[in-house]
Amino acid sequence: MRKYAIRRVIDSLVTLFLIIVANFFLFRLIPGDPIRMMAKVQRLRPEAVERLQKLYGLHLPMWQQFFLYVRNLFTFQFGLSIKYMVEAAPLIFEKLWNSILLLTISGLLALIIGTVLGLISGWHRGKAGDISMVSASLFFWCMPTFWISMVFAATFVGILPISGMTSLPPPEGPLYMRLLDLGRHLLLPTIVMTILYLGEMLLIARNEVTNIVTQDYITTARAKGLKAHQIISRHVLRNASLPLISNAALSLAFIAGGALQTEIIFNWPGIGRLMYDAVLARDYPVLQGSFYIMSVAILVANVLTDITYKFIDPRVEY
Repeated sequence: MRKYAIRRVIDSLVTLFLIIVANFFLFRLIPGDPIRMMAKVQRLRPEAVERLQKLYGLHLPMWQQFFLYVRNLFTFQFGLSIKYMVEAAPLIFEKLWNSILLLTISGLLALIIGTVLGLISGWHRGKAGDISMVSASLFFWCMPTFWISMVFAATFVGILPISGMTSLPPPEGPLYMRLLDLGRHLLLPTIVMTILYLGEMLLIARNEVTNIVTQDYITTARAKGLKAHQIISRHVLRNASLPLISNAALSLAFIAGGALQTEIIFNWPGIGRLMYDAVLARDYPVLQGSFYIMSVAILVANVLTDITYKFIDPRVEY
C-alpha cells in the first residue's frame, strides 16, 4: 500500500511539473501584450508603460521570467492582477470557494442520482424503463454545456435568477434570508451541471450492474432466496462502487471545464468566470494562478481516489 501511494505521488509531481511549464508558455502564446493593451485603453505615457513592464517583470528575458514564476508559484505569490490591480492570490481564492460550492453540490447530486438510477436501469435491463433512461442519458450527455445553459436561462428568465450569486442590492435581515437568496441563484447552474454529468454516472453504473448480475455469485444469492434489495446492497452496489469512485475523480477536470462555461452563461462569480475575464485582458498572474490551483486540486483528488481504490480493493496494482 505504501509503495503504491509513493509511486502515485511521484507520478503526480512529474505531471505537476509539466503543467507548470505548459502554464507559463501557454498563456504567453496568446496574441497581444497586456501592458500595450492597457496603455491603449488608458492612453498611458511611454514612461508609464515602461514602469508597468518592470512591475510585472515583462522586461526580463523569458528564462528569467520563468524562474521567477516557478519560485513564486510554490509560495502562492502570483503577483499583481493586470486587470484588477490587486494581489492575484486572494482574488483567486475568493472566487475559488464560489466554484467549489457549485461543483460540490452538482457533483454529489450527479453521483448519487446517477448511481441510483444506474442500479435500477441495470437491474431491469432491456425493459422500457431501462431503454428510456439510457436514451435520456445519452441525449443530455451529448449536449454542449453552453447550449443547455442558455436554454435553461431563456426558459426560466423572470422565474428564477439567471445571473450572479446574490440579488442586487443583497438582502438584509436574518441569515436564512441570505441563504435563501443564495439558493435561488444557485439553483439553475446546479441543475444544469447535474443534468450534464448525471448521464455519464448513470451509464457507468448501469454497465457495471449489467456485468455483475450475470456473475455466478449473484445466481447463488438468488438461489439462497435473498431478496432483490439484499442482493443489491450486499453484492451489486459494493462491486459497482469501485469504477464509479475512479470515474468521478477522472471526470473532475471535465466537470471543472463545464463549470467554466456554466459560470460564464449565468455570470456566476467563480474561478471559471474569473479566468474568462482574465483571458480577455491577458491577465497573466490571474490566469497562471487559477490554472495552477485547479491543476493541483485535480491532481490531489486523483491521487486520493487511487489510494482509496487500492484500500477498497487490494488487488489493484500500480
